[in-house]
Amino acid sequence: MEKTTNQGFTRANHVGITVRNLEKSITFYEALTGIKVSNIDEIGGQRMAKTQGLEDTRIKYANLHLDNLNIDILEYVIPESEQASYKNDQISAMHLCFEVDDIDEAVKRLKEIGVEPQGEPIVFQEEDGLKSGFGTAVAYFQDPDGTNLEIIAPQGPFKRKNP
Repeated sequence: MEKTTNQGFTRANHVGITVRNLEKSITFYEALTGIKVSNIDEIGGQRMAKTQGLEDTRIKYANLHLDNLNIDILEYVIPESEQASYKNDQISAMHLCFEVDDIDEAVKRLKEIGVEPQGEPIVFQEEDGLKSGFGTAVAYFQDPDGTNLEIIAPQGPFKRKNP
């Protein structure tokens, strides 16, 4: 039997989030997810830098393993990071969305760890202009460095077939 390799970009491995302070961000993401980071380490040098179009780099990082995706929390020591700010409506802005079963319970958890949603959660209704997905609930918030995050309680086409 011939071994096949995945070359179709159908699986995500991780999302990397660049932060100002690794320790502070570890505390935030562990509190948010209820999961401890699996490791904390450093990587860098010119070989690594070239993969990112940089001259040199040193990155302190931690890995957080969710059920279906890993989060790499990255603090660039070399070069020193600059603060970027993206609103959700800006081109090239991205966000990380966490899937939840109950939007109200998830918002309650956010508030318990000191995070306020950017607005009240909504549940998609027919008047929102969707053709389907009614009953899906969403809310948006940010991490301590302003990274755009979302929670979703999916229904219809927003719900993955193989969670």
